[in-house]
Amino acid sequence: MPTKSEKSSNRLNDWLLSVMHRVSPRMSVINICASIVAVILAISAILIMRRVLAAQAEADHINEVYQNCQTAVNQLQETSDFLTSEARQYVASGNRVNLDNYIAEVETYDHRGSALNTLREQASNDEAVAALEEARNRSDQLAQTELYALRLKAEAEHLDSMPQAIANVVLDQQDTHLSDEQKSARASDMLNGDAYTQQKYGIYDQVNSCTELLVGALRNRLNESNEHLNKLFGAMDASVTALLLTVLFVIGATRFLLLWPMSIYEQNIRNNEALEPGGARELRYLTAAYNDMYELNHSRAETLDHEAHHDALTGLLNRGAFDELLTLHKHNCALLLVDVDLFKQFNDEYGHDMGDAILVEVAATLYGSFRSTDHICRIGGDEFAVIMTNVGPNLKSVIAHKLKKMAAFLRDTSNGLPAATISVGVAFGKPGYKDDELFQLADGALYQTKERGRDGFTFADDES
Repeated sequence: MPTKSEKSSNRLNDWLLSVMHRVSPRMSVINICASIVAVILAISAILIMRRVLAAQAEADHINEVYQNCQTAVNQLQETSDFLTSEARQYVASGNRVNLDNYIAEVETYDHRGSALNTLREQASNDEAVAALEEARNRSDQLAQTELYALRLKAEAEHLDSMPQAIANVVLDQQDTHLSDEQKSARASDMLNGDAYTQQKYGIYDQVNSCTELLVGALRNRLNESNEHLNKLFGAMDASVTALLLTVLFVIGATRFLLLWPMSIYEQNIRNNEALEPGGARELRYLTAAYNDMYELNHSRAETLDHEAHHDALTGLLNRGAFDELLTLHKHNCALLLVDVDLFKQFNDEYGHDMGDAILVEVAATLYGSFRSTDHICRIGGDEFAVIMTNVGPNLKSVIAHKLKKMAAFLRDTSNGLPAATISVGVAFGKPGYKDDELFQLADGALYQTKERGRDGFTFADDES
């Protein structure tokens, strides 16, 4: 008795088979459509990927700009503090090294100017540009103040070889008459006074304002870029998912419309059965063609089998079939060997066509006189045999009655055929008989019938 799981599996198979029988799309159409969809999705994925890479490059560029701005701000502050420190130390100590460091930074390195230029390149907002220009102006003013203080200190120190940047500074008339101590004091007041400090921090305020505007603009661009990236990644996910679903659909359609029906057909072919049409339309066409060939071959096989076991003239079983059947039934049967008496004279007197008609008439009489379970055979030219299954000696009278009726029928000429007589030998099979022993008994009985003048029958155990 099938289990619940087996019943469920059988119901599922029956349902799938019913669906398969109703659905018959062309697999070629499915493949073409799926290929087109896959190509479109693949191209979309490639284009989206390119846009993702471009957006990522834009985000990287924004981050780079942001880092450059931060570096420039730090560099500007560090350079400004460095210049202030070197200028103050020179004014305080008169150490030429501090002066040379200051001049080298201003004339050779100019990190402060480079930082301002970097910020200027990134400034696209009008407010940021204005703040940066103000910072540059104040930086130039601060540099002029520093150079003026350094010139005063250089005058006080009676410096022989002044750097050109210092030598180009023109002192005010009133400052030229100051003493060396006064010039040094004046230079120290200029670099350490409130005006200088306010001027210095004013530059920082303007730079910070510019930086905040730049950072805000960069942050907005970065947010827009990230939002764009998120949309592109969403589109990429949808495209890849659709491509995966397309592949799974093709795999499922191939399995459902081709592989699964073919596995069923394989079993049908192994069992030598016709195929049930189902699956893809191409497969249905092949199934129909196979079934046509199957029916043709089956019909031919049946014809060949019939011809191999049946007599062409009478349609009765032939000698080969007789030999096989006798081997199967020799222990529980009655074997009747039947000869048409003087058959050669029919052929000589009436011709072979009439002789064939007599044979057909005898075959039809035999066929109509015995049971469907009995086997009627033509085993020679005018020789016939009947194997009556499940029959014993107790039915002699029944067999004798049949034979007498047959003899009377064959003597009747109302059917347009000449009268014919038959000689019959009958033997009953018993356990222990060898393959040819029963036949020899029946043949011996037939010989006795012929010896007594033909037109009769003899049972093998009769002595008369």
